[in-house]
Amino acid sequence: MEISAPATIAVEVYIERLLCSGCGICIEMCSMGVFGMVGESIYPVKMHLCCMCSKCREFCPTNAISTRWTVRA
Repeated sequence: MEISAPATIAVEVYIERLLCSGCGICIEMCSMGVFGMVGESIYPVKMHLCCMCSKCREFCPTNAISTRWTVRA
């Protein structure tokens, strides 16, 4: 019998840099505080707080944000 670490399920938030205009709507719409400004760019600075509500994706005018479930073994 082989014993290994349990798999963990997490959320990954990705911002396509070429599409992001830096408008900040995702920062305003995210009730969990996932997004923040780093320099002059927006990043998912607290990705672990994402609850997959998809508000950021729905309201992004350039469709630069994608979210997905990930499983890490």
